[in-house]
Amino acid sequence: MTVSDIRVGRHDGFDRVVFEVDGTGTPGWDVRYVDQAFSQGSGDAVDVAGDAVLQVTLTGAAYPFETGVEEFTGGPVRGGTDVVTEVAWDATFEGTSVAFVGTAATVPFRVYQLTGPTRVVVEVAHRG
Repeated sequence: MTVSDIRVGRHDGFDRVVFEVDGTGTPGWDVRYVDQAFSQGSGDAVDVAGDAVLQVTLTGAAYPFETGVEEFTGGPVRGGTDVVTEVAWDATFEGTSVAFVGTAATVPFRVYQLTGPTRVVVEVAHRG
């Protein structure tokens, strides 16, 4: 599978980040707050706006030439959210795709998968 799109949106009580994936297979994920964002291939620092950073690692990823799916290549994703400041796409490297979600604070979040099309969803709670 290959990440083909990333979207953000505001909802009552939380902001939602959607990673749409196309191709075959089921994505896995590891999502956690990190002290600093580093590119998985080079180790270079990745600039992410926000006071906290969620690293989103999707497993089971493949390069576009393997899946035939055009990979997301957009710049930082922003838009009308309360806590999510931006999403910075890193890259696909050795079976994983990584993005960094900048947030205005270290707040609770949850992650789940939807199908039809396949999406990994990260919901970040608004501050109390």
